[in-house]
Amino acid sequence: MRIKVPVIFVVMISAAVLGSTQSVAPPPQPLHLVGDHWTPYDPPTEFPDGSQVHVIVKGDTLWDLASTYLGDPYLWPQLWERNPYIKDSHWIYPGDPVVIDLAVQEPVPVEEVVVEEVVPEKVEELELGGERPGAPPPLGTTGDIYCFARLVEDESIFKFKVASAERVEVQDHFAEDNILYIDGGTEQGIQAGDRFFIYHRNRQLLHPVSNSSMGVIYNNVGQLKILCAQESTSIAQITFTCDFISLGDVLLPYKPIPVPLVMDPDPTTICDVANGKPTGYVVYSKQDVMTMATGWVLMIDLSAADGLYPGQFATVFRDNPIAGMPRILLGEIGILTVEDHYSTAVISRSLLPVHIGDRIEMK
Repeated sequence: MRIKVPVIFVVMISAAVLGSTQSVAPPPQPLHLVGDHWTPYDPPTEFPDGSQVHVIVKGDTLWDLASTYLGDPYLWPQLWERNPYIKDSHWIYPGDPVVIDLAVQEPVPVEEVVVEEVVPEKVEELELGGERPGAPPPLGTTGDIYCFARLVEDESIFKFKVASAERVEVQDHFAEDNILYIDGGTEQGIQAGDRFFIYHRNRQLLHPVSNSSMGVIYNNVGQLKILCAQESTSIAQITFTCDFISLGDVLLPYKPIPVPLVMDPDPTTICDVANGKPTGYVVYSKQDVMTMATGWVLMIDLSAADGLYPGQFATVFRDNPIAGMPRILLGEIGILTVEDHYSTAVISRSLLPVHIGDRIEMK
């Protein structure tokens, strides 16, 4: 099925950085002295070897830094993700560092952008895998990001669900443009115009090696938009689907997730030995397939706690069944998203089939 992304998605991002007339949160408090400057954050003081670091000066914005270093101001969310100590992207402070070692290219001229008024209901199709001229290529597609799955440790995060539908008497499953009824309303903070991801509960996920529970897999099956809200119920319309939507599917507030833009690293060779960086395992694959190859999306058991960030790459390998023999090189993956206890990735290069339980080593 085609995925449709509302134009308002892009405008929302740009407006946050361009300083539109919409209100923004007040500056973080309190300020404290770090070195020779004041900041509300706890910026890092040490960086990996080879990192490119920009020290913020007065007048800098993430929008401008993305334009200068990445060649495209719309890539500012990647800078924000790479520097998680910055709690509010509207507020960055002179003297704080910004790490920019993720999709670095020579600056390119940026043409003046004229932002036209956008009607929220108007949508346009986004071609998956499309590239912006002069920018590094995307690691994956928007489908890889929005139509995969989420690993949930605490299922109480889902406050609302699909309780009924306009055609509930004649349909068991629902698709794009269908009308749904939600079991939450204004008393629970839902308002007209709110957008939500829709998730379908899949199964408990056990670690392929330790057999310990990692949480519950929820497949991302689509998105909806609230048309109107009553006190304890709401009426919504499905804006796009990844799979059929059913009664009982649960909701989480929508937030945009950028596709990392990357420059491919030097490939790992069969003669390369372990580099001492974090290692983990492939723990889940899209649609529970047993054998994976280039382009397939998967989960690994490394996370932000291991220093991961979107746009990194990792080597995929298998321990040699003959003791003392070199590892068997399978290919490489690129990190798409990073969560608290897992990350999602796409196979960027495969030499041999990849299986659940295969090992990964960060590059």
